[in-house]
Amino acid sequence: MDARPYESMPTLPGALPLLGHWPEIIHDVFGFLERAAERADVVGVRFVHQRAVITHDPAMIQHVLQQSPRLYTKSRNYAGMKKVVGEGLLTSEGEFWKRQRKLAQPAFHHAKLRGITRTMVSATEDMLARWRTWEDGQPFDLHEEMMRVTLRIAGLSLFGADLDGDAREIGSALGVILPWVNGIIQDPFRPPLWVPTRENRALREALATLDRLVYRIVEERRRNDPEHTRDDLLSMLMGAVDEGGGRMTDRQLRDEILTAVLAGHETTANALAWTGMLLARHPDVGARVEREASAVLGDRSPSVDDLTKLELCDRVVSESLRLYPPAWEFEREAIADDVAAGWRIPKGTVVMIAPWTLHRSPRFWDDPARFDPDRFLPERSVGRPRYVYLPFGDGPRVCIGKAFAMMEAKLLLAMMAREVRFELEPGAHVRPEPSVTLRARGGVPMRFRRVASAARFLDQTTSA
Repeated sequence: MDARPYESMPTLPGALPLLGHWPEIIHDVFGFLERAAERADVVGVRFVHQRAVITHDPAMIQHVLQQSPRLYTKSRNYAGMKKVVGEGLLTSEGEFWKRQRKLAQPAFHHAKLRGITRTMVSATEDMLARWRTWEDGQPFDLHEEMMRVTLRIAGLSLFGADLDGDAREIGSALGVILPWVNGIIQDPFRPPLWVPTRENRALREALATLDRLVYRIVEERRRNDPEHTRDDLLSMLMGAVDEGGGRMTDRQLRDEILTAVLAGHETTANALAWTGMLLARHPDVGARVEREASAVLGDRSPSVDDLTKLELCDRVVSESLRLYPPAWEFEREAIADDVAAGWRIPKGTVVMIAPWTLHRSPRFWDDPARFDPDRFLPERSVGRPRYVYLPFGDGPRVCIGKAFAMMEAKLLLAMMAREVRFELEPGAHVRPEPSVTLRARGGVPMRFRRVASAARFLDQTTSA
């Protein structure tokens, strides 16, 4: 059958002359995506002069991400992020990306999980020991706490550097960088970075903060391990030699380290914060998680062997990622004419894939707005298309840290649930903020509540 022309594709009503759908997506991006999902599985839209397709068709998504990835590149909307992380794995393309991915892949190999687990557990135990000094009912921001502990885990696991003392400074820098990147996407007419506006000056200061951190890590490693004998990502990158005998420049190291620091803790912290909020709103599920964690772990520290036994924790994290995917929307731009799922995709067309609406489509999910971890039981997952659940993307550019992130999220959730009952501050209204990643606007305000069975941990802390 002949492919259908792009011009016959269902379109989203409401496009304005010249501007197209751009004002609507800026004003209410979630509403815009939801309206597109209701219109059809494949919808044509326009942003000023940019042609785009919003797809909720699993066949088209599979084609773009898995079957024909060489015909697509990341869209120009990643230009703002490239100004932050340069040519790191997140933003680089082509042969350079393949080389860097090959270099980094062994750092995330399954064989390393046992050692990484010990780092995750130790950092989480330190956090929980600090929590045990709190009074019952003390208010705290779960998102801030998750950012702090996942940053420490990323630093120790990937670079052998304890970044706990830098958490506040890094958090402040990200508070400037992420809104700036998002602003570049929303407003293509913003002044370039070299124009000394207040926002641009703040961005340069934030980037300088992160650069100082990264170059400090590199310098300390060169001083303490000049032969690159450590078995972590940083040593692999610093010790790598290309075909011409050259090593990565400091700038290349900076880009990869910064990418790993940002991607290695920001998204997992977001996922855990949303998970805590969902359990606070569904205390029956929270009680089930506590019982599983106590039954599997008892009073001891977790190990990698416990991961397969934390079945409910796995489903809870998966359901949290369904409802609040950190990568809530991503894009690919056609670099050549293509045919996807029976539609002609002209060169230059941006294909928009939105897990935010894909994960909430009633076509693929029963009662999609409901928090129901058991929808991920094997018997309830039969027949569900693979490409309707994309918390980590898919294809050759699937998130390199997928296994790392899932392991970290399950371990932290189990260790927290064994001691803490998730309870939101009275009157708290936690709303998603569609930034570069899906953050909670204003954080996730919680009240600290110790579960009854956690008294034994408190005794251990005070006796120590």
